[in-house]
Amino acid sequence: MSSSLGDVLATLKLARVDPWLFVGRQLPAPANHILGGHISAQAFLAASHTAPGRTPHSVHTYFLRPGDARRTVDFEVVNLQEGRTFSARRVTARQDGKILMEAMSSFKVADPASAQVVYQPPIPPAPAPETLPWVPPHLAESDESTRGRWASLRWFERRLVDSKNEPPARSAMWWRPDGAVPDDRVLTASLVVYLSAVTLTEPAFAAHGGVGESSQRDHSVWFHSPAVLSDWLLFDRSSPSSADSLALANGTMFNRNGDLVCTVRQEMYFPPQRV
Repeated sequence: MSSSLGDVLATLKLARVDPWLFVGRQLPAPANHILGGHISAQAFLAASHTAPGRTPHSVHTYFLRPGDARRTVDFEVVNLQEGRTFSARRVTARQDGKILMEAMSSFKVADPASAQVVYQPPIPPAPAPETLPWVPPHLAESDESTRGRWASLRWFERRLVDSKNEPPARSAMWWRPDGAVPDDRVLTASLVVYLSAVTLTEPAFAAHGGVGESSQRDHSVWFHSPAVLSDWLLFDRSSPSSADSLALANGTMFNRNGDLVCTVRQEMYFPPQRV
């Protein structure tokens, strides 16, 4: 069970049934559960096709049911706003009429540089990725008991800068796609959505003592500048809080030159152990 970058890019080419309905193929995954990052990226792309010429602004996703990765998913887009500056879309992902996911996506007309006030946090200090050792693409594959279980995430490579298991379990990593990606701002943003969702689970897992029964509940990304996927990106992650069986994870992503690419938030549910 593995998914190369080519496989991922192929599934991001959605079939357009009508102007507001799209169909997307899924990727192999443990227990045939659809990966949240993948379906979120597909929903974001479906929304983008209905807002041509506008750049990614944000996406907010709720994961409601796991779905069956062996089958396609329908993505229905609803036009919520078409303003002079912003376009807002709601995307509902379904299988057999059951809602798997709801996403709100926003796109924006680029403002002239002269009208902008620009500031951002500095990129955290980190060794160059070339100096760091190879690590598996997902924390779960570091454990002998689950090795190979997340092979469906082998479309990217990464290097860990540091990793602390005690809360807030801060961990930074360099990452890049395992191959060339077309120069398309919306496509690169969708890969950032995918990558950020699947790897932002790790600080929450670490703070909870390892990979265990859990589910993603929601995931949000705010885009600040285009991702340069021809080079490494630094993703700084942490899990600052956990309460009532819910763990919050935060992340900021930077191009190697220091430009802030996006800010990410995600919440995971860790159900109480059954007696």
